[in-house]
Amino acid sequence: MKTVILLLSIYLTNAKSIGQEKESDKNIVFIHGAWSTGAVWNNYKNYFTEKGYNTAFPTFQYHSIERNDSLTGVSMEDYVNQIREVLKTFKTPPTVVAHSMGCVIAQRLATEGLIGKMILIAPPANYGMLPPSKSIKSISWVNKVKNLKKNLVKPTFEQAVSGMLHNLPKEKQEEVYSKMTYESGLVMKEMIWIKNLFGQKPNKIKYSKINIPVLFVSGGIDNASPPGISLKLIKKYKSKTELKVFENNAHWMMEENNWKEIAGYITNWIEK
Repeated sequence: MKTVILLLSIYLTNAKSIGQEKESDKNIVFIHGAWSTGAVWNNYKNYFTEKGYNTAFPTFQYHSIERNDSLTGVSMEDYVNQIREVLKTFKTPPTVVAHSMGCVIAQRLATEGLIGKMILIAPPANYGMLPPSKSIKSISWVNKVKNLKKNLVKPTFEQAVSGMLHNLPKEKQEEVYSKMTYESGLVMKEMIWIKNLFGQKPNKIKYSKINIPVLFVSGGIDNASPPGISLKLIKKYKSKTELKVFENNAHWMMEENNWKEIAGYITNWIEK
């Protein structure tokens, strides 16, 4: 009788463990990009919650609609440290979905074994990569900011539309822009200055240390992060990668009309 009870106990323990492991596959952390907060993922929040996923939508420090001067001098390394602590709260590495600048943070943390699967939406060029001309043009206004390293930056409405929001209806453009935040000038400098030879290089990725499935999602009419960037990134990876280009999408894919189609594709990729 004791033997039966012992065997039953072992079975139930193992069943519980398997259940927990399966449940861990349903954990997703979403990392937003520049000039945003975790609220940029609101469509995805409802979608993935209804699909049974456990979701987290951290906001980078000092990011809010109101200008916060505490953001001055914050580096990308600070963002990496912040999201690292979020990922460490999971027993097993969660799936990470990142957008734009958030893709850099995701790739950095993937090199540390903290991510199970990774979806990079509209990733920018990493250190050592020459961005396409239209990508450079979309962000050229940043280089005109005086004392960029010790300043905060935010595009004008026209600059935001030209580079990122041009595929949204006018009313939606205004809504999205009203929620955009300031960004650390230092972070922008670290991202876009190709000749950053002597300072920190937080967007320098050790691709050989990333051994997880990676899905690249690009928009065919994205001015800020065109598909060519994803194609260049894929060549640097040795792990299993896939690129999906939505030909009629631009940079702000999470809030464009077919966002649910994109979310569905991501879900199917995660679960296959």
